Amino acid sequence: MTARNHGLADLHLHLYGSINWRQFLEFVRTRSVDWASYENSFLDAYGQRPPIREVLERCYKGTPEGEGEFRRLFVFQDDDAGNFARFQAKFNMLIAGSNWAAFTQGGSSSAAVVTEVCSFMRQILASQRKENITYAEQRMTLHSRFTKAEAAELLRSMLATYAEYRDSDIQPRLAISLSRDDPWPHWEVVKEAALGPNGHLLTGIDFCYLEEGYPPKEKREFFAAVKDFNQKHPERALALLYHVGESFEDKSLESAVRWVHEAAEMGVHRLGHAIALGVNPDMYGVHTRHESVAERIDQLNYDLRHRDGLTATGVQVDSLPISKELERLGRMHPETLIKIEYDDGRLEEVRRRQRYAATCIKALGSVVEVCPTSNRRIGGISDGKHHPIRQFADFGVPFVVGSDDPGIFDTTLADEIKSAITIAGFPGDSHEELVERTWQSRSEVLTRRIG
Repeated sequence: MTARNHGLADLHLHLYGSINWRQFLEFVRTRSVDWASYENSFLDAYGQRPPIREVLERCYKGTPEGEGEFRRLFVFQDDDAGNFARFQAKFNMLIAGSNWAAFTQGGSSSAAVVTEVCSFMRQILASQRKENITYAEQRMTLHSRFTKAEAAELLRSMLATYAEYRDSDIQPRLAISLSRDDPWPHWEVVKEAALGPNGHLLTGIDFCYLEEGYPPKEKREFFAAVKDFNQKHPERALALLYHVGESFEDKSLESAVRWVHEAAEMGVHRLGHAIALGVNPDMYGVHTRHESVAERIDQLNYDLRHRDGLTATGVQVDSLPISKELERLGRMHPETLIKIEYDDGRLEEVRRRQRYAATCIKALGSVVEVCPTSNRRIGGISDGKHHPIRQFADFGVPFVVGSDDPGIFDTTLADEIKSAITIAGFPGDSHEELVERTWQSRSEVLTRRIG
């Protein structure tokens, strides 16, 4: 079956991030909302308070400019771009206006959250069907505040809602996002859901949100547990999805590339964003970064493990100086920050490290999820020549195009595919090939549930 026969597939799609500004405006119209948490986070990220209350008042009064002002507050646009904190500040409008905020503060029941989630699911699926999306892997976070019983009910209800579309022209699937802090408390719940009556609709385990401070190596034991589950239950195998290399202000460029490579080495099926692997290092220019002693030690040990491959790619790895540096660093506190200076030569070395890691990732079979608008705005990549998709294409890294948070970015999957073709300089007839490779990278395919 070719791409033109079965519509579009979106594999990187966050459920609440898919809510558009019109849907959310209608949702909050009849609610009493405490906007303080959103206003405070916006103030921290933008240096000013958002006029949400005044804008909503104008919307409710039918003032002509009101809806336009609300859209401007809601959508994360090019002039907002720069870092994850700004994006999160915008996303926090959704959180503050929904039942999630009240639930996490003990003021709302989990049942209210479940009802809200399922309602939004149906609205989002209706929008996706209009956009010719016929397969959607939607990601939803299991908040740590959920008890096991509450988490089980949320999963049961979400999967039951997806089951309503069994004979529809859209196939929804769920990838559940677990806490980077501690995924174990809800793992038993996820396994039970995966083996339940609608468990075939649960296809992946995702890790998202804040990346800094959560090195992939900390998930080694958990990933092993997922692999064990998959071996025992191949018909309900769960793909490992991992946001990595999207935000890396706390480390060197080398370490950011390493994190992506290490995630792939640990068996991640699809790597979310992986900007660090593909962004043109020239974008950063001559500059200074800092990373912890512990991170630097990990990087040096990585260099020693991959010495032959790095050397073959043009990266100089001298064992004796590295051993001496490791000895010196070993006497320092792990959290001490060290300065790393970048000049043109070091930036070129980063590019070679990217190429080496990309070659390894290709051999490992991991697929990168590229979300052009998200990468541009969250990563602050204003010049298309620096966009990671260009180097992914050059390196031969397997990648698929997703929309990430199409509601907040005010985009569609079709827009993202068109943008990817333009940025990468692909031939105009590349659309069908990009769509087809997405179908071949579904979680169900990568885990070999289906051929």
